Amino acid sequence: MRVWNQPRAVQIGQNIREKRKSLGLSQSVLAKGLFSVQTMSLIERGKLGANESTLEVLAERLNCSVDDLLVMKHDLQEDWLRDLLETARRFQTVGRREKAIEVLHTLYTESFAKNSTLYLLESSYGLCLLYHETGRHRASTDWGLEALRLLQPDEDLERALTLYSTIGHNSYILGEIWDAYERLREAEALVDQHGHISEQTGRLYYTMAILKQVLRNWEGCVWYSTRALQIFEQCDMVVFIGRTLMMLGTAHKNLGRTAKASQHIERSIRILSQTSDLSSLARSYHSLAELEVTLGHLDKARKNFLRSLTYKRQSHDTDGALYTLRSLAQLAQQTGQMEEARHYLQDALDRTEKHSLDLQRAVTLRCLGDLALQEGLLDDYTQLYKQAIEIFERFSYSTELAESAERLGNYYLEIGRERLAVPYLRLANLHYRKLLQKS
Repeated sequence: MRVWNQPRAVQIGQNIREKRKSLGLSQSVLAKGLFSVQTMSLIERGKLGANESTLEVLAERLNCSVDDLLVMKHDLQEDWLRDLLETARRFQTVGRREKAIEVLHTLYTESFAKNSTLYLLESSYGLCLLYHETGRHRASTDWGLEALRLLQPDEDLERALTLYSTIGHNSYILGEIWDAYERLREAEALVDQHGHISEQTGRLYYTMAILKQVLRNWEGCVWYSTRALQIFEQCDMVVFIGRTLMMLGTAHKNLGRTAKASQHIERSIRILSQTSDLSSLARSYHSLAELEVTLGHLDKARKNFLRSLTYKRQSHDTDGALYTLRSLAQLAQQTGQMEEARHYLQDALDRTEKHSLDLQRAVTLRCLGDLALQEGLLDDYTQLYKQAIEIFERFSYSTELAESAERLGNYYLEIGRERLAVPYLRLANLHYRKLLQKS
């Protein structure tokens, strides 16, 4: 005896039972001389498999071929695929993501072999979300694109929006800002086409607002944040209300609307303080500190930056902590505390190296360059900026690249080194044009 895989054993047992009943035989007659009636019952119920020689004897007694007993019917193939999907979901529910991923890969392979579009979609959709949750953003995007290929958006718009938002967020995290923007614009076109409003629509607008913020399109950030906020308030999504208010306040601050900015940011802090979302609370304190800098309240700003840094470290928000360290350095420079500024920036640079955060490293190098320029260390300034520009160019990070190249080019012009200035100013011009075309 041997155990077959479950769906195959169930099907063989079903075939044996159907043949036996059609001939009017009892289990005891069929099992005579082979094994007990109890064993025969286990085989027919798919709890136990039979070896090839046993199947040959059974086939002979049932007046059929062994192949007749091995025929797999469509409904049990579907049962097998459904069981795999349910198993993956159970693993996901209890937090065993790696096991869920393993089962979904099996489901995709089995579905491909059986040409089951439904389960190809289910497995690729699940893999997209799970890889995103576990920080494997490239793999998440690949599976998300496969799911979109199989999905009919008109039939399942919510799932389509989830895929677009996940892929867009992956691209954003990977530094592929324009890819993220284009994916989310496709999703927005679907929303406009169907007049669809839901939690997922709110998340879509929220992610678009983040991209507008990254691109420093502050009016666009206000537009999308406002629409996201309306949906989140309708759906009572407290954490997202707090996050969106913080982003809306930051956008108003950058547009010079300090009263509105203060109102939104302080409300976001009140809301997020009642939740467990320390990372978002930290970002709200950071935004409030930036507003205090704008208003000239530097002591208050420093306290709020430090408060933000504490929460970011508690929530393991590495990117956010780096941003706040650079802001503390900038504030120290503004008050003439150069050694303190250098301490914060060196701390940030060490963290970028530890976590292999190339884009964050480039931004920090540029900040160190600005500090070097302020201290009159001109060779250090140019070398640090060149290193930053090289990284920005490698990742096609147009906004930061254009600004950095323009600053270095203008510096060379100021010191009379026109030949050195030209390639950097051309590079800046090229990427400013790209930004204009995209916007």
